[in-house]
Amino acid sequence: MKLLPLPGRGLRLLLDHDEAAMLDQLIAQLIQLLQSHSSTALDPDPLFASLEVGGSDETPDDPALARLFPDAYAEDARSGEFRSVTEQGLLNRKLQDAMDVTAALGLGGGAPADGTLVEVDISQSTLPAWVRTVTALRLAIAARIGLDGSEDRPRLLDDEETRGTVLVFDWLAAILESVLAIVESGEPDDETDDAPDPDSGPRPDPGAANRNG
Repeated sequence: MKLLPLPGRGLRLLLDHDEAAMLDQLIAQLIQLLQSHSSTALDPDPLFASLEVGGSDETPDDPALARLFPDAYAEDARSGEFRSVTEQGLLNRKLQDAMDVTAALGLGGGAPADGTLVEVDISQSTLPAWVRTVTALRLAIAARIGLDGSEDRPRLLDDEETRGTVLVFDWLAAILESVLAIVESGEPDDETDDAPDPDSGPRPDPGAANRNG
């Protein structure tokens, strides 16, 4: 992955073949997860979709959904009442964000040609959707493998079943941190910089999230 600052506090994200395909696959899985929890079809107008009222009054049984839609209050009654009014609107916004990001990748559900770089320009207006979507992916992955705190990471890295997924989690963190660092600095560079390497181990396995999702 490489990042190139653009004028106006924007940036260009360049992903290689495997990276673009993996990110698109992860977002597709997130969309499926959100749609499975939705009680209504997504309104084609993003504004109305984000304002739609409704939702369940109970915390989702799925740990990934529970992490994406946490209780707002400690008291079950208050939390359930708040959730029943706000959950569908929040879910729709997450869905719209994910759809916008996967549309920007432009793969249409298919992998890019081997050796092809995928270039995506991220502006100030599209940045929030990217940040929210990558954050949602990390929350869902962490819930799936039981990554609740820093103390869990060494154990999960030592386990062959979860090591690849932890590396994917770290790779998403590198994307998020690099994007925010460039946007916040607002200083254009003459050269494209590599994103920070989250781990000195092997590159993330594109199939790891599927095996543990």
